[in-house]
Amino acid sequence: MRYRRPAAFPRLLSTAVATLTALALLAGCTGGGNPDDDSERDAPSGTWTPVGPTDAVVRIDQVGYGNGETKVAVLLAPRKADGASFAVERQDGSIALKGSVGADRGPWSDRYPASYPIDISALRTAGAYRIRVTGGATAVSPVFLVGASKELFGEVAADTVKFFGLQRDGSDLVSEPIPRKPSHLNDAHATVYDAPDFSDGDDLAAGLTESGDGPASLDVTGGWFDAGDYLKFTHTTAYAVTLMLLAQRGGDASIGNGKAIDGLADEAAHGVGWLDKMWDETTQTLYLQVGLGSGGVDNLVGDHDTWRLPEADDSATGDSKRFLRDRPVFRANTPGGAISPNVAGRVAAAFALAAQVEAGDQPTRARAHLNAAATILDLANTDDYGTLMTTYPRGYYAESSWSDDMALGATELARAGWVLGDTRSTAWMSQAAHWAKLAVGTGNRQPLNLYDVGPLADGELSGLLDETGASGLEVDKAALVADLKARLDAGVTVADSSPIGAASPLTQADFTSKTFGWSAVAAIYHRAAGDDSYDAFGTAQRNVALGTNGWGLSLVVGVGSTYPKCIHHQIANLSGSLNGKGKIATGAVVNGPNAAQAFTSLTPSTSATKCTGVDVSRYDRTDARFVDQPQAYSSVEPAIDFTATALLAVTLQARL
Repeated sequence: MRYRRPAAFPRLLSTAVATLTALALLAGCTGGGNPDDDSERDAPSGTWTPVGPTDAVVRIDQVGYGNGETKVAVLLAPRKADGASFAVERQDGSIALKGSVGADRGPWSDRYPASYPIDISALRTAGAYRIRVTGGATAVSPVFLVGASKELFGEVAADTVKFFGLQRDGSDLVSEPIPRKPSHLNDAHATVYDAPDFSDGDDLAAGLTESGDGPASLDVTGGWFDAGDYLKFTHTTAYAVTLMLLAQRGGDASIGNGKAIDGLADEAAHGVGWLDKMWDETTQTLYLQVGLGSGGVDNLVGDHDTWRLPEADDSATGDSKRFLRDRPVFRANTPGGAISPNVAGRVAAAFALAAQVEAGDQPTRARAHLNAAATILDLANTDDYGTLMTTYPRGYYAESSWSDDMALGATELARAGWVLGDTRSTAWMSQAAHWAKLAVGTGNRQPLNLYDVGPLADGELSGLLDETGASGLEVDKAALVADLKARLDAGVTVADSSPIGAASPLTQADFTSKTFGWSAVAAIYHRAAGDDSYDAFGTAQRNVALGTNGWGLSLVVGVGSTYPKCIHHQIANLSGSLNGKGKIATGAVVNGPNAAQAFTSLTPSTSATKCTGVDVSRYDRTDARFVDQPQAYSSVEPAIDFTATALLAVTLQARL
């Protein structure tokens, strides 16, 4: 479970898509607006039939639906409305499809005690539409699009890449989506410190001690900020890089195929370049983290203790701010020492995937990354690993599994070795099968997310077994496919009991990432098994993340008609990108709804710019809420792991 102290808060399109989008905009789909403001929705053109009085709401995927995929919207009704009728309208008022709502799936909230699926899968012709419900309840949906999945979701993937550009640190910046200034240039001569003491929890229990066996200084400039703060973590960066490279990598072996996604190759290379700096091949040292989250002793100011733009840190004055000005670096291992297996596995996977992508045009660089991945995997401590390492403090990203990381790392090494003609590939394949068998045996039934890359390991190893014809290993393709299927069956069981069909609990952190993760698992299973039985489930999870949720919000900033405006992100907050003014953090994937108790004591920072978010409080439940305010990190903090999961998921959706 993710736990991150909120930064600086008290303790706590192609032509086809452009054409369709223009139609939606004419119908009043204006980003960041009220999800049920009918006057706003119809005002711009006046060419749609007036909405009229409504007493219910219809939730749809605000990006749209692929021509041939399952399409299910959701009606939230203030009373029982069994047998209500729906009509799918075109902009000219003609009817494209008629039908009746499905069976009541139970209450969404006290205000909406009944919910009904609206199956519009028969709608296959590209265009802009909306759904009108009558009989027992009255409602009109926002306008949505039907078109080619490749076009619709390729654009969403490109938007998520933009968020990584916004997260860049150092001097190699991009001007979109929000112009930036160089930041943390002092990271070019950073000092390495021994592991910090966080035995008291989230705050330092003792001062930092410089490492006696580290380099005099270390260049760790670049990389990405992890979330709304300015810390940089190897653990989360390796996860993001791995998913980006899978989305980028082409060919028959590919889980993804995102070579055409704007900016993806450059952004993935930026992440790989920073991981290169965090690995010292000569001393066999992996560096884990740049920056100190919280002070707690000697009046030290940590990253999370002040709300500011990142470029301010290099010139911060005073001894209390010395670790903002000259940020500490912490190691994952002593030189040549063992590395926590979860970190070793995922960093090895990232480097091995880089080798695969580079093999054709940059074979020398590819072999260097292959060798780095091999060394790191060999250093994994799989015998006496103790508490798994992720970050300092560990509570930011407390992880409990590691065999999935090792399986993925060995699998990508085996594939990279096979591509580059390295004779070690056979041994790596055996290792991959060994760790995959162990991972399958844990019985984990989670979706793809930062804490579980098992679905990637299953899908990648399954494909590699097909390609190489390898047999006689500790695990076979059938076991890998069965593991994917068992995960999906668990997700389907949860979704079947949800009024909106969500497979992730609304009261748990990382809702959006896990929801996209389920969509990715369904697509990975389809490819591995050649079975489309879970495609509708995967589509439904994407729908939930992009608007078919009780709050009627797309959980990706800048995507869809209504999305969060006041995110917990210092750059977005302080750069004039609020309340519809200036540029926004396009492509940022936020945490999502969360348990109601997560919002009981929200204290705004005095340094944050005031912002009026999208008010969706009328759709809150007794157990779950969504709050669009900068202090509500539990709902609206974005992160690179969230966004990478969404990127891979929509890339896979675009291929089905």
